[in-house]
Amino acid sequence: MMNNMQEEQNQNARKSRVNKIAQQDMQKTLIKIKGEIIPFEEKNLLENKVKIPLPKTFTIMSPEMASLKYPSERRPELIYTNETASINMAFSHTQNPLNDTDMGAFKNSMVQILRQTQPLARWFEEGIRNVNGKNIGFCEFLAPSFDANIYNLLFFVELEGRALLCIFNCVEEEMKSWKPIARGIMDSLKITVDEKGDIRR
Repeated sequence: MMNNMQEEQNQNARKSRVNKIAQQDMQKTLIKIKGEIIPFEEKNLLENKVKIPLPKTFTIMSPEMASLKYPSERRPELIYTNETASINMAFSHTQNPLNDTDMGAFKNSMVQILRQTQPLARWFEEGIRNVNGKNIGFCEFLAPSFDANIYNLLFFVELEGRALLCIFNCVEEEMKSWKPIARGIMDSLKITVDEKGDIRR
């Protein structure tokens, strides 16, 4: 029992170190991933209401590709992707009402829905983090797809009284390298609009 408790503490400490390193990496403009130097830049999204670091090499996915990758008509409204569309970062400003104080209930509802729709998924973690003064709910899992397992980090935050859903995903082969980067992206998100709808300077 003591050994199990010690191992759990060690795992938590390792996770904390990895998350801290990833967040620090997001402050740089160049990040080494699998021996390749990838330039990152801060993107202004959704009429400058959101700032988030993404690889410079990522481009906006074409509608044709989006309809193949996300067959549902409720696909995200904005999707950034790499050259091969194996790594994606998607955003959807939904009509679902959300305020900062109800994040726990919203997160639990999202996880419940996902567990029902993804019964074969392997779950890693779920929780709530405070990032740049905003509560961010998140869940992290590996789910089977048509021809590969897909790593997903789904995180959500209140934007103008509604839920902004942010979804990072990549194929399982890329997960080891990109999982801490995905966490770093989440931990660097900034909402730049205040309660009155004014853009913060």
